[in-house]
Amino acid sequence: MQSIQRTILRYRDGSTHASDDSILAEVPLEIVVNGVPWAALMCTPGSDEDLALGYSLTEGLLRGDEVYSVEKHERSEQGNRIFLSMPGGPERVHGALKGRGVRMGSSCSGNRNAVSVDDLVRPLCRVESGFTVAPAMLHRLQKESEACQALFSSTGATHFCALFDADSVLLAYAEDVGRHNALDKAAGQVFRLGMNDAVRLVMLSSRLSSEMVQKSIAIGAQMVAGFSAVTSRAVALSDAAGLTLVGFMRAPRMNIYTHPERLGLRRPEGVAYSAGFPHETSDIVR
Repeated sequence: MQSIQRTILRYRDGSTHASDDSILAEVPLEIVVNGVPWAALMCTPGSDEDLALGYSLTEGLLRGDEVYSVEKHERSEQGNRIFLSMPGGPERVHGALKGRGVRMGSSCSGNRNAVSVDDLVRPLCRVESGFTVAPAMLHRLQKESEACQALFSSTGATHFCALFDADSVLLAYAEDVGRHNALDKAAGQVFRLGMNDAVRLVMLSSRLSSEMVQKSIAIGAQMVAGFSAVTSRAVALSDAAGLTLVGFMRAPRMNIYTHPERLGLRRPEGVAYSAGFPHETSDIVR
């Protein structure tokens, strides 16, 4: 059950009345890989396998060309637990954890058990070129994505992630109480369906932070577009990796922070993208 019904008190214009309301469910999911606890996440129930796969993929434990199996899936009122098996045995998971124990994640945060800068930012590969999309098409894809928000329509409490291929065809869609979870669920969908090599565009309803950029690069995206603000580290990582980063999408407007050539646009005069923080602020399209 992804939402619950509860009678609440609504206050309007100085008066109150009782009314039924849909409230988004939030439960813990424990992910165990090769017998080793790998993650504990607060999430919206449903698509547990996709979330476990997507999290393992975007956090660097699982490669896109590997096989896996679901050994067991336990469900209870207190939460769910899923057991995955993949090559490498327990040693592989212990190596990924670096002795820091299970990764704990709330519905709104990334890696909460990092103990150094190296734990926060993984090495990034250079993003491939070749994908282009017109600004008008990007706004059409935004409307298409928003139209899929069934859980948000009833609860107002979810983030979403939509993944598109080079022809702007929707490959996967997911909603969740956590923005990271929504991206991981969508990533798990395309991995499970064998389409992870086709991802070119990640569309997000949320803030675009460095973790969201890292996860998007991990699944081969060339562009990340979102409805909210970006962070300085997200811009720097996108800049260095060759990723196009678009924020504040509100038709007919958007802000393009890095590599506008994929939108058929030219970068502002005097702005040179490099493997560091931009020296200019004029690369924001207003």
